Amino acid sequence: MYNKGLFCDWVPKPVQLLLILIFLLIILPVSGIYIGNISDMTGSLGSLAEEISMASNAGTIGMAVVFPLLLRTKAYFRSKELITGSLLLMAMFNMVCGTTDNTSLLLISSFLIGFLKMFAMIEVLLPVMFMLSPNGDRGRFYSIFYPLSIALGQLLGYWTTVLAASLRWQQAYLFIAMLLLGAAMLALVFMHNLRSAKKVPMYYFDWLSLVLLSVALLSLNYGLVYGRQQQWFESVKLQGFSAIFVLSLAIFIKRQMLLKRPYLPLGVFIKKNVYNAVLMIFLMGMFVASGSVQSVFTSGVLGYDAVTNASLNLLIIPGIILGAITAFIWFKKKWWLKPLVLLGFGAYQVYAVYMYFLIAPVVEIEMFIFPSVLKGFGMCVLFIAIGFYMADTLPMSQMLSASTVMIVTRSFIGPAFFGAVFAWAQYKVQWQQATQLAGQMEGLSTQTSNALITYGAVQVQAILNTVKEIYGYVIMAGWVILLYITLHRFRPLHRRKLILMRKKWRYGESVEGYQLSGKPVASTV
Repeated sequence: MYNKGLFCDWVPKPVQLLLILIFLLIILPVSGIYIGNISDMTGSLGSLAEEISMASNAGTIGMAVVFPLLLRTKAYFRSKELITGSLLLMAMFNMVCGTTDNTSLLLISSFLIGFLKMFAMIEVLLPVMFMLSPNGDRGRFYSIFYPLSIALGQLLGYWTTVLAASLRWQQAYLFIAMLLLGAAMLALVFMHNLRSAKKVPMYYFDWLSLVLLSVALLSLNYGLVYGRQQQWFESVKLQGFSAIFVLSLAIFIKRQMLLKRPYLPLGVFIKKNVYNAVLMIFLMGMFVASGSVQSVFTSGVLGYDAVTNASLNLLIIPGIILGAITAFIWFKKKWWLKPLVLLGFGAYQVYAVYMYFLIAPVVEIEMFIFPSVLKGFGMCVLFIAIGFYMADTLPMSQMLSASTVMIVTRSFIGPAFFGAVFAWAQYKVQWQQATQLAGQMEGLSTQTSNALITYGAVQVQAILNTVKEIYGYVIMAGWVILLYITLHRFRPLHRRKLILMRKKWRYGESVEGYQLSGKPVASTV
């Protein structure tokens, strides 16, 4: 006997909906590293900021590498076993993250939290996807799910920052662990013990490919995070991790080409919409990483504390809501996808231009409202539009494979790569600016008090010049990205639509149900 639902038959429908919402709100923001805790964790553990950043990226890597495994495990385990087991283990690893002073253990725990999170997430998302989009309209689903996910992340970041400032950063982990344990208890009580389909063996699953991909991405993680701190390839350790990355990735790719049932089918990545979507989401990482440049300005020049900076991040939520509404209407009207992507990148570009001219020694906090809304709008629209562009026309099995690379690129490779570039540029340009400014002040009074004042003024001006210069480069790169999007052909079957519209005009045929991809899904005469 099979049951494709999640809950026992005696559970009323309204209660089922409430339980799904509770599971979703608890599971979505769970992570190994909470953004609001990073600065406090660095000081409390006596570790480098790079170690915490590497652990944070490891959580994203864990989420990505498990994607090809999801359908197989869903057919092997019961839904109750997957959700309950994942919630209990995530609670345990959250406790580990909140109590350990070993950064290696922190990294491993963060990776496993991300790995386990997707097992519970897929069980909750499938019924949510059916409820939000019963006809399989991915645009409608993405327009609701992505804004909710991004907004919850921002709210959790603010909450953890406030909690760390008022109590201790460990409290966030303890509180999240309690929520996970409570959700596990709800799953034990209300979920049924039946299978959703016939049990499928896992004996031919390629575990070695899972290990190879994880090793490759974790090695890349080390290189991107520690590059500036260890002078890039002058470090023997970084050279070693780079060699491990290249070797493990080469073996992984070769193995996928030889296996009858590959862990990650590589054929999907020759599809135009997939590799272009990955490139777009990588380029989006430049704008995402520019948030670190803004933090340098607000902290180093304006003197904002962690809570104030976290409150600035909350200002992107109105932009997220506006982006969700825009995308929802866009997909409902079945408008062309290119203008939506241009709108997202355009919002980010206007944000960068605004920040370039905003840079000054004194800025009112209200001046950050408009750029924050733009940033939230651009992020939300691009998450939805590029995600739809990648997944359009892909079956579920191929979509999971493409999602592996998409998640890694969107949440790890793109932001980490451009973050490393910005960190290097900030270090290099700031010292150059400080040297030039100091050279212009020769002959001034060398009294101790004047020297300290002069030193502080030089540092502030050097930061201002550096931030402004970096935003200038972001703006120039942004124009190139907008040109690429303008010239890119999003709809290879667009002419087919024109032919169908001409036939409708001539012969009275209907072309209703036409998708954004140009593929007719329901045509009636």
